[in-house]
Amino acid sequence: MSGFRRSATLMLVVVLAAVAVRLAFWQLSRLADRRAANATLLAARDLPPIDLGAPQVADSQLAGRRITARGRFRDQGTLLLRNRAFRDAPGLHVVSPFVIEGTGTVVWVLRGFVNAADGVSAPRPLPGPTPGTVRISGLAAEPPETRNAGQPLALADDTTWQRLDRSVLSRRDPAGLPVFVYLEGPASGPGGLPTVPAPSLDEGPHLSYAIQWFGIALAILTFGWVVVRRRGDRGPAPPPAAP
Repeated sequence: MSGFRRSATLMLVVVLAAVAVRLAFWQLSRLADRRAANATLLAARDLPPIDLGAPQVADSQLAGRRITARGRFRDQGTLLLRNRAFRDAPGLHVVSPFVIEGTGTVVWVLRGFVNAADGVSAPRPLPGPTPGTVRISGLAAEPPETRNAGQPLALADDTTWQRLDRSVLSRRDPAGLPVFVYLEGPASGPGGLPTVPAPSLDEGPHLSYAIQWFGIALAILTFGWVVVRRRGDRGPAPPPAAP
């Protein structure tokens, strides 16, 4: 291998390894951000629950907090989130509007899970919420705002959504609270549906991705060194024999 080719090969190996190391540190940075966000959420969950019926409740303080409220479920306006699973069974999540006593403000409540063989078509009749005045407790979460409004899918009897979307909730009730609630407490929620727990606060795949990128960098350096050494050991090609 000529000196130029040797230098070019080494430079390419170093550049590729440096890119892999940079990606590894980027994943570690994302892991640190994830841990900081989780710590903030856990600290918020440890605070006393917010009573949504109390005066002067700030909307900006609700996301991530435990809440309690007294009121009634509204019969109309339920949203269905398709392609969900509970104990390996396909179905839908049922999200219903809850009218808070004393204020009349609506907060959306993930009322539970209902079985559906295809994960899309809701059973008929759909189990209704507990009638009358009830008290709910749970964890408030901020719904995302997606680019496609939650991917609505219109069927013969219902429209289902792939995700709960902020704009959809706002159109349904413009004066409603900007959060929805994961119910906590009994295994069966209002109407007898199995309750859906809030997502766990894990650290995601960032650490494993970082380890993979460090491993890739090491593999690149090792492979490059072996290639350069083997070709270097061969020495220059002998001159052609004289005729």
